[in-house]
Amino acid sequence: MNIVVIDGRKMTDREAAHNYLKKKLALPDYYGRNLDALFDCLCEMNNVQIVVSYVQEMKDNLRRYADNIINVFEAAQEKNPKLSVIMEELVDEL
Repeated sequence: MNIVVIDGRKMTDREAAHNYLKKKLALPDYYGRNLDALFDCLCEMNNVQIVVSYVQEMKDNLRRYADNIINVFEAAQEKNPKLSVIMEELVDEL
């Protein structure tokens, strides 16, 4: 299984989020950089585990759009049995 770690801190706005996801998930050139396109691409993945870290930072940056991204990951995981998504809350030590 291919494991991809997504760092929520890298998603500072919608454009940055989609650019980062395209790169980290090796999404195709035709990826439309929107939630529908993300869902479609996630549903086509084969034997991939996505670990989303720093979820709270992603939510702080993207606000409600972060919840939409999380919902897309969860919906795609339900539809695609060859996709696994884990949400992790990591905290930097002081």
